[in-house]
Amino acid sequence: MLYAVTSLLMAASLRRRSLLSAGLLGALTTLTACGSSASPSTHAGHVRPRPTAVDPDTAARRQIGAAMWTLLAGYDNAAKPRADLRGGLAAQAAALGVSAPTPTPSAVAASPSAVTASASAVTASTSASASATASGSPAVGVRTSEASLASGEAGLVSLCSAALPTVSPALARLLASIGAGAAQRATQLGGHLPTPTPPGLDRLRPSAAELDACQASLAAEQATVYGYGVLGALLGGGPRAQATSDYQLHRARRDALDAVITSAGAAPHAAAAAYDLPFQVTDSSSARRLAALLEDRLAAVYANAVQAGANAFRADAAIQLRAAALRALSWGAAPTPFPGLPER
Repeated sequence: MLYAVTSLLMAASLRRRSLLSAGLLGALTTLTACGSSASPSTHAGHVRPRPTAVDPDTAARRQIGAAMWTLLAGYDNAAKPRADLRGGLAAQAAALGVSAPTPTPSAVAASPSAVTASASAVTASTSASASATASGSPAVGVRTSEASLASGEAGLVSLCSAALPTVSPALARLLASIGAGAAQRATQLGGHLPTPTPPGLDRLRPSAAELDACQASLAAEQATVYGYGVLGALLGGGPRAQATSDYQLHRARRDALDAVITSAGAAPHAAAAAYDLPFQVTDSSSARRLAALLEDRLAAVYANAVQAGANAFRADAAIQLRAAALRALSWGAAPTPFPGLPER
């Protein structure tokens, strides 16, 4: 019995639970933790009020939002205008709900190295790679290069990744998508992203929700493997080599998910014997379009897995989301500010 590839991939996306309720690198000032478990201290008979703890979601929005607005300033001063990429970043900043900071003379005149030093102070404890990136408001009379913009986008990827363990499930899903969109922009600018090290599925012990996410991801990978088997035969040269590489990658991911589910004592989702394709695939052009669509649908499945999981599982799903978004881009898909979030 045939099942539609697109339908299966969309059905594989986890049913979103009611989790929707609950700054280029770092802010220009160091974000310090607030709150203490110690008893209020007294001085001259007066009780010192206990500091109010900052909600992790609020802290992440402020830090990443400030980084976005700094990077937007870099786009506004770019040597080569990139309105298309700036527009995507602006949409992401709006989604976080953080207003633009009020410019100060020192911020406007700050050099890229000064901004980087400030960002390093914010992120040193969480992301060494992020703290090494350069970005921000350039010195007066100096235009921002595409290399600097790409470096800033890579830094945004790192910031989003560093925030994932502590934020709410709904915000984690959004930040994982924002990081994937930033990765697409960095690639378009000719930048190089560091290769992430997945936590390793074999060491994961999934919760019930994570196990459901594994089943959904497995079903999506099974359909994707089938699709690549069809489209690869219609390609030649470099594209065929790329399709072969992606096909093998998806087979490995499929097998890894199968093993995790089995080790958890559950029965892995059974693949269909064949799948209906969303459109006729008859030549190299339609084959490339199918590859882009498969990766786009897969990104949505992993975005939902980010929301369903925690800690290492969440980090692994975010890496898979970002990788799918980059593969979709390589197959000709249009870049998007929010890979894996069809509702946006």
